[in-house]
Amino acid sequence: MRDLTFTDGPMFQHLMGNEEICKGVVERVLGLKVTEVENIVTEQSIEPRLGSHGVRLDAMMAADGRTYDVEVQTYQQGRLARRLRYYQASLDVTALGKGRDYDLLPETYVAFICTGDFLGTKLPISTLDICCREALDFDCRHGFRWVILDASRWDSLEPGPMRRLLQFVATGVVPRDDALLSLVSDEMDAANADAAWKEEMMPFLTLEEDAKIQARISYEDGKAEGRV
Repeated sequence: MRDLTFTDGPMFQHLMGNEEICKGVVERVLGLKVTEVENIVTEQSIEPRLGSHGVRLDAMMAADGRTYDVEVQTYQQGRLARRLRYYQASLDVTALGKGRDYDLLPETYVAFICTGDFLGTKLPISTLDICCREALDFDCRHGFRWVILDASRWDSLEPGPMRRLLQFVATGVVPRDDALLSLVSDEMDAANADAAWKEEMMPFLTLEEDAKIQARISYEDGKAEGRV
């Protein structure tokens, strides 16, 4: 039975259930300071309305009046930008109760930590936002931001916390003197040493790996069709 890595769904959700790790990852990915964590939920299922397509969030954290959703993505799964759009819509629908004013929508941040360039920008960090094309410096204060990280391009970043995080995601190497990643590594070692936990997680891991295989086959078939 192999050890689970940071990007395996069950391990990622286990790690993000740790408040110190979840807070540290959010701060590093988004460059924001988190002071008071209100709630952390992993594997949160959301069905915006009866009969609609549901989503399952890897790790959602409420802190300082904001909502953070952090996902890990290890294979191409449709158009990532459209997926982000739907995740944002699902979070907004569940955040605003009937009759409440739109101004009460919390600031929302959705981040995807990917192992490849699933967005297509060829960049290690891609931040998607709404802007006015006719006045790029105009702030419409819509209250959300999407960040997509491509860990495979970690070596194109300047030395610093983000480079170390993406290097760890891509290679598993724990950099020296990085307290957050040392804590993550220690928690992973402890979880992998728990044979009962690993056995319990294996069915979920098997489903995840099967999804990766099917996604790769679909992607390769699509490329072949395009060449024809």
